[in-house]
Amino acid sequence: MVMIELTSHEVGRAAPLFGNIQHSVPIVFSVLEGTATGRVFVDCADAPRSAFVAVGGAFSYVAGDDADDAFGRELVALVFDDLLPSQEEQELVLFAFTDAWRAKLDQLLAPQGAIRIHRKTFAWNVDRSPEWRTWRDRVPAGYRMESTALAEGDPRFGVRLMKAGEVVGECTAVFVGRGEAEIDIHTDENHRQLGLGTLTASAFLEECLARGLHPNWTCWPEREGSVALAKKLGFIETADVPAHLWAPDL
Repeated sequence: MVMIELTSHEVGRAAPLFGNIQHSVPIVFSVLEGTATGRVFVDCADAPRSAFVAVGGAFSYVAGDDADDAFGRELVALVFDDLLPSQEEQELVLFAFTDAWRAKLDQLLAPQGAIRIHRKTFAWNVDRSPEWRTWRDRVPAGYRMESTALAEGDPRFGVRLMKAGEVVGECTAVFVGRGEAEIDIHTDENHRQLGLGTLTASAFLEECLARGLHPNWTCWPEREGSVALAKKLGFIETADVPAHLWAPDL
């Protein structure tokens, strides 16, 4: 068997294999819906049973037939012989969606020195923290919130907090797919501990609702500030998601 790469017009054929995923929805489906850069490989172009999605500059995902040993072996060969050598950053973060696939990846990636890590996930409860609804009343004097958007047809968007013509905080939907928006947030280091991150994220949540999108928040466990902000905004911590990490300095 040879892994087949789907063209940009064919990537949607792999979507049914990811239909029941419980995390990373906007990231995976931004590629499958053709709005983000990524590559999709399958075992069969016409009726895929297994699929591997490599998101440009981000993570990778495998789904489908977890008993397909040949697909697993070819996936590892593809990653280490083709994808990683061509990447600027030599790192693999690979997610699976079943325990069986994770166990298979344990075996396949062990010779490469990969390890298991976990990513924190959250579910948003729109009514849990009403504070985000009143963000306009809390914009400090001299600051201004504005919406941002990319080129026409690109679903990504965001908000940014301005002061004296400079961006001091920004919250962006870095991936949009299947009705969800993946959040990325940053506050200038000279403007932290002032509640501006909460303010900017609150404006972003309002923008999500206006666009009919569900906000999605994930982060690494060591990002304690991100975890605290998510909870303050009404996100409820859910089960950590396992992933496999490989990097040359592990």
